[in-house]
Amino acid sequence: MHSRLSGGKVKGVLKYCPQDFVVEEIDRDHNVVSVDGEYSYEDGCGDFLHLVMRKRNVDTISAVSCICSKLGILEMRVSYAGVKDKAAVSAQRISVYKLPFERVCSLKMKDIELFPVGRGGKVYRGDLWGNRFTVCVRDVRMSPRELAGYVNRTVERLDGVFANFFGEQRFGGVRPVTCPVGLELIRGDLSGAVEMYICRVFPGESHDISEVRKIAVSDKRKALGLFPGSYAYERMMIEHLLACEGDYYGAFMRLPFGLQKMFVSAVQSYVFNEVLRMMIGDGAVDADMEIPIVGYLYGKRILEGAADRYVERVLRRERIEPEMFRLKDIPRLSSEGCYRRAFEKFHDFEIVSVEKDDMFDGSKLVLRFSLPKGCYATVFLSEFFDFG
Repeated sequence: MHSRLSGGKVKGVLKYCPQDFVVEEIDRDHNVVSVDGEYSYEDGCGDFLHLVMRKRNVDTISAVSCICSKLGILEMRVSYAGVKDKAAVSAQRISVYKLPFERVCSLKMKDIELFPVGRGGKVYRGDLWGNRFTVCVRDVRMSPRELAGYVNRTVERLDGVFANFFGEQRFGGVRPVTCPVGLELIRGDLSGAVEMYICRVFPGESHDISEVRKIAVSDKRKALGLFPGSYAYERMMIEHLLACEGDYYGAFMRLPFGLQKMFVSAVQSYVFNEVLRMMIGDGAVDADMEIPIVGYLYGKRILEGAADRYVERVLRRERIEPEMFRLKDIPRLSSEGCYRRAFEKFHDFEIVSVEKDDMFDGSKLVLRFSLPKGCYATVFLSEFFDFG
């Protein structure tokens, strides 16, 4: 189950290299956490050390896991406002509970840099306005002049808003496993969730890794010896199962909490995407509409909206009940649900440059724009380009 977005009209190459996709967090006061910024430490009051984390080709969850491993601390002591892309260069704020400033100064990590900036309260999830993106789209088979005209015409057509789908990052790009694992979780099948994560084969993976996953179905010990070190999550879960046979709860809990939450969120995101897709197809949605993110409180709503009959259709088709999002085995992963805008505004859009590509035969285009939190740059860009 993977909700894939339809592409745009013109083909292009996105994320050819990490520096082609720059993500800079924007705080609630609209200050940009710049990847090129110079940061200094100013002491303050509070139990949390505040840092700017700059990373390259590492997702936020893995970066936090690496930091905690280096510092020898539990991951629950680190908090951040939002998750940034892996295939990118990004900058964001994080906070670490009860960490002395001096412990960070000598920390060395590949592709991750930390800049202490002060002390204060905890940085909570969602504690940001959004993100600024600077992206390079390559190998567009148009002349630079034609490309600039095409982009400007598309911006006029959009009239300031775009369909607010969840992007493929929520589901997994090469390996869209988060939603299938999430379905097993909400159905109460922890063993199924763990086996799905370790063993499920997807077409986008390499032949060698696909073969290891097939071996893992019946021989976890052999698979452990074959999984490369970079497949840390699979290896951690297998090691636990070999040490504690049948303890799928313990194996699942070896995963970072941020990743655990993503599995349930992926199911909710899939339902939302399907509802929005159907409503757009039927012409039944407007720019100001909100669509439910289904959780365990969905069935207790007092008033029904225009989206509800579409939500019910998707839930019936996928055999999902709202109460399933109250996870009895892992209560902290339960979700009561909320609402998400069907369309969202984009801000500060500009064409930074458009010229002959130095890597491919076509043209390359550098765009800069800002999106509110929870929005996906890849979804916005799919209004212009097909990256398939």
